[in-house]
Amino acid sequence: MRVRPRNSRPAGGPCRLGLAGGLLVAAACGGGTVPLPDLEPTAAEDRREILARGEYIVRSVAVCGHCHAAEPQTDPGGPLAGGMAFDDWRLGTIRASNLTPDSATGIGAWTEPEIVRALRTGEGRDGALLAPVMPYAWFHGMSDRDALAVARYLLSQPAIRHQVESEPNLVFELASALFLRPLDPPDSAIAPPHGPTASYGSYLANHVALCADCHTPRGGIRNQPDRSRLFAGQSDPPSGFPANPANLTPDSATGIGRWTEADFLRALRSGIDADGDSLHPFMPWRQFRRMGDDDLRAIYRYLRTLPPIRNRVPHADHAGGAVHDTSHAERRPPPQEGPARPRA
Repeated sequence: MRVRPRNSRPAGGPCRLGLAGGLLVAAACGGGTVPLPDLEPTAAEDRREILARGEYIVRSVAVCGHCHAAEPQTDPGGPLAGGMAFDDWRLGTIRASNLTPDSATGIGAWTEPEIVRALRTGEGRDGALLAPVMPYAWFHGMSDRDALAVARYLLSQPAIRHQVESEPNLVFELASALFLRPLDPPDSAIAPPHGPTASYGSYLANHVALCADCHTPRGGIRNQPDRSRLFAGQSDPPSGFPANPANLTPDSATGIGRWTEADFLRALRSGIDADGDSLHPFMPWRQFRRMGDDDLRAIYRYLRTLPPIRNRVPHADHAGGAVHDTSHAERRPPPQEGPARPRA
């Protein structure tokens, strides 16, 4: 969940629009347009089991600390007290919200169903649309059980008093008075059976681990993901991406068609891809390497079912606004804590 704009009004007034990463989505919302989910069947599960699942998703799969950690660059596994800024000309500045259970500055006053609704539909506790820098369009397919696990884990963490505010610009303010509403509740709230299968890998890659969010091309004035080209990589990623997310389709020339399952697991365990190149640290492989073998195999097997898309994505470093094509750079052994060349 990302913080609503600083000047947002509660339900019943003009609704607020979230916008980030170049994705413009306006909202004409009323209070409580999406019903709260019924979580009773899942709520009876063992508390320790649910908390463990929530920790696994938040810390090792969705990697919420990549945006919401107080120090996302140096300590993505730290407290999720928020503050990271997302800047865009359509937006102004939206900052990642405080996800600790502080009642004044975090989510301490939220209920589990309210958190689940926000996670999957983008509707905040007061009915306002959350800024879609929060990828609820992808989380929309997360199961009841996993969404509840996330909510319960977040509410179990130490509360940290940290006020986070956003600074919407005029474009954002004008757009926020118009157009759409939060997403409808998901049609299905049950995940496929857990196991090293393509169907479970599709669930993880698209709705939990957010692989599709980074690795799918975007375009148009709203910079929306092109779902007809899932996982084809991005040569022109949104502002703030320090490297180009790679083509993960099974194209043998520009994707990972030549990678074996062992190559894929080794890349996410060691940070070294099948070509001997280091993954860019923006790609959270240090967190993904904590995922179970069956989950990583499931993602690989799902990616192998995608249509191969010929889309050559240059290795590029966007540090300081520059782009340096290093696709023909000499390969060298990577340093212990950094990449030999960036590859997201």
